[in-house]
Amino acid sequence: MIRIGQAGIPLSCKGRTNKDGLVYTKEILDLNAMEVQFVRGLYVMDDEEALFMKEYAQENDVELHVHAPYYINLAGDDEVKLSIEKAMSSAILAEKMGAKTVVIHPGYYGEKSPLETLKLIVKNTQALQDMMLEKSLNVRLGLETMGKQKVFGSLDEIIKVCEQVPGVLPVIDIGHIHARGNGCLKKQEDFEEVFDKLSVLDLDHYLIHVTGVLYEDGNEQYHLPVKKGDMPIGPLIDTVLDHDYNVSLISESPLLEHDAVYLRLQVEKAIMKRTDGEEADYRDLSEIQ
Repeated sequence: MIRIGQAGIPLSCKGRTNKDGLVYTKEILDLNAMEVQFVRGLYVMDDEEALFMKEYAQENDVELHVHAPYYINLAGDDEVKLSIEKAMSSAILAEKMGAKTVVIHPGYYGEKSPLETLKLIVKNTQALQDMMLEKSLNVRLGLETMGKQKVFGSLDEIIKVCEQVPGVLPVIDIGHIHARGNGCLKKQEDFEEVFDKLSVLDLDHYLIHVTGVLYEDGNEQYHLPVKKGDMPIGPLIDTVLDHDYNVSLISESPLLEHDAVYLRLQVEKAIMKRTDGEEADYRDLSEIQ
């Protein structure tokens, strides 16, 4: 299955609440995923709004994810307690909405070695996971791959944490992987290598962030519209279709829903190429399986 949506309230949506954004995602854009953004700080969501999000998403088959505040550091000396509190607050809101994943940034090396940082992040991720289990939260904790060398979160590092903390998921930011690898994702074989590495986790679903990215010397500078970046989308889509991966593609481009719709068009174009059809629906892959 392929799900497609954007990170946050669509730019073209006149209403600026998450409720407005969710309805717009389904009824205007005809997309079936949305990542609710708490990235600049925790949004106060009352129970009525959370219940609406949950019921509407379930009734209309829209998959929800939540992104916790950006600044979380599970490797910091003085920041771990506050970071866990931020992540837990986000997870509780995600649970109320019926979201599938709460996404967090893992942390920074600082003056520590990569190995020391890994051990700290494993320890504190396990503590956070234990707190979520104690509260009987069904939402899954996801660690995002990061695009700067000074930040913990290469694909290999994220996989190591997920291996050591059962139940934690990788969130595959393709643009970040591309930037950190100084433009490493160009051919289908490059994208297949990403999924090959992830195979040790035996995942049945992949949450994938998609954006163009400006980078220099293996470091992300900022996000770009998909067409403005040098990472091609076609090989990613071909990889997903060729291997029948169950994915959710979330546009984190500055163009948000515009690039989410562009992703949809590219997926449907690839389906038509395989089926020799004149039209396709990205939600129906039956003819190519």
